[in-house]
Amino acid sequence: MAMAKSAVIVFSIIALFGAAMAASYDVGDTAGWTTKDMPDYKKWADDKDFKVGDTLVFKYNQEMHDVMQVSKADFEACSAKSPIAKYTTGADKVTLKEPGKTYFLCSFPGHCEKGQKVEIEVEGTADGPAAGPSGANASSPTGTASGDASSSTASAAGADSSAASTSSESSSSTVKLSGGLGWALASVAAAFAF
Repeated sequence: MAMAKSAVIVFSIIALFGAAMAASYDVGDTAGWTTKDMPDYKKWADDKDFKVGDTLVFKYNQEMHDVMQVSKADFEACSAKSPIAKYTTGADKVTLKEPGKTYFLCSFPGHCEKGQKVEIEVEGTADGPAAGPSGANASSPTGTASGDASSSTASAAGADSSAASTSSESSSSTVKLSGGLGWALASVAAAFAF
């Protein structure tokens, strides 16, 4: 009994400390995803350290903008003809799933050419919270993915739930503890109930 209790406690502590702290970033900060006063999305992204598990939040007027995840070639050409994923809700949440670069642009005519596009470099390892070949994954229920099944728009388990949340005053990013924290705390409580 004591050994089982110890094992549960050790496992719970590992889960507690292993619970990923993910950041949530409002793309363009308070300006959002827009062509108005044309935010410098390159500068915005360069100021951030994106990690596997972080979430990008694209806030925009859906009648005037959208978000397309595209290949590097399509990003450079400002082409949305073959998007990896499409997001159109006006409040799209995209969870970064693997390290490397991922690319987003607005497909409305002339917007990408004006600078409404962003390249995100994601740090971390594929052993992070979840990995997929597309590099990002939407947690928006109405986003649609095209291409292979691995670029699905279903969110990773617990991506939208948080046990604690604090806003950063210097930018529009939020640190969230993933759903694993709640599970770990419940496990510790159960261990002491033995």
